[in-house]
Amino acid sequence: MMPCVQSQSPGSRRKEALICRRKAPSARSVAAIFGILLSLAIFWTAPQCHGQTGTQREYELKAGVLFHIIEYVGWPTKVVSNQVPSINVGLIGQIPFADALEVLNGKTVQGRKLVVKRISDSVSSTDCQVLFIGASEKPRAQEIVAEVKDKPILTVSEVEGFAERGGMVNLLAGPNRIVMEINRQAAGQAGLSVSSQLLRLAKVFPR
Repeated sequence: MMPCVQSQSPGSRRKEALICRRKAPSARSVAAIFGILLSLAIFWTAPQCHGQTGTQREYELKAGVLFHIIEYVGWPTKVVSNQVPSINVGLIGQIPFADALEVLNGKTVQGRKLVVKRISDSVSSTDCQVLFIGASEKPRAQEIVAEVKDKPILTVSEVEGFAERGGMVNLLAGPNRIVMEINRQAAGQAGLSVSSQLLRLAKVFPR
């Protein structure tokens, strides 16, 4: 940012003073928005590879978006403390191309390693900070959410109406993009905080 320089003109001095008082957006907030938008662009516009299906690309895109969501969600200190070396992501249900999500395994976010693992039911999610519920679990998605309700677990799915019915984050495939829905009330009740920058990029519930 250029330093403020005095001008010989009173009018110029007033204009420069106004400019100097304006608070520039923080590097972190710019990086947050840029990072999410960049991930959307890279994953969706990447050239189609031999043998790669639209479904596979969809899950690669969801993996990129999920990474940035985790980056800008806050957990209670007692859940993610300095003694906790990882953020555990549980995958529940039959998820097509789950390996596209498992590519997040070992990546670092919030200074901790992501550990992605497949689990059979919500009971096995007690040590998870994130629970991704596959579309195959649509008939019992609300039941799963109810079983972990008020626990500091970020529930994520890909089922129509998930966020409206109490889930925290819903990732839906739209035309050339992933539509992100967030239920900030459900997240707040579980003690999680969601960055305002992230909310600006999502469809927020309750409205």
